[in-house]
Amino acid sequence: MKTLLSAGFTFIFKLVWFILLGVVVNTILTFVHFDHIAKLFVGEDLVMGVVTLVTLILFTLVWILMAKKEALFTALFKVVDKSMDELVAFIIDKFVRDDNRDKLGDYTAVLERQPKTVQILLGFFFEKIDFFGEVSKLLKEKNYTNEELKVKMVETTREKELFEEWKPTLWTPFLLLVVNVATIPLVEYLYGLFVK
Repeated sequence: MKTLLSAGFTFIFKLVWFILLGVVVNTILTFVHFDHIAKLFVGEDLVMGVVTLVTLILFTLVWILMAKKEALFTALFKVVDKSMDELVAFIIDKFVRDDNRDKLGDYTAVLERQPKTVQILLGFFFEKIDFFGEVSKLLKEKNYTNEELKVKMVETTREKELFEEWKPTLWTPFLLLVVNVATIPLVEYLYGLFVK
């Protein structure tokens, strides 16, 4: 549980950082390109005014949407990379009990009783790997104890190597920043070439 709480903190921190970065970038761009917006409201340059306003609003929304994805990837990678054993043990202890081994696919009731950040992280984890499907396969092979099942599931999950793509990098915010900053000048340049 400590690992998931740490991942929850990572999730919230990354989410807030990413959203703030997007808001700050687009606020600065609003001031930089304010002349286009001002011309829109006085009716002088409608095309560039609309493009500027729409671009700033859309990119702010894109930053917010990407924030959740990046925060989830970062938090889950942290858990999987540093504490796979603890994560698998937590899931098996919470979700796989002697009385529900035959109906593992119905884990939503147990998931709903977890804290919100744990729900988000585990929900995303369960979307990426069919954890309970793998547990069911193992239980069909042999009636493993929970301790044996934990060891087997750690091995199975590591073998899949699904989590390397989640490794946090600065490429996503960098590319988003470049595209965000370059869009209005690029449209302005193309608009100047073809219209004026």
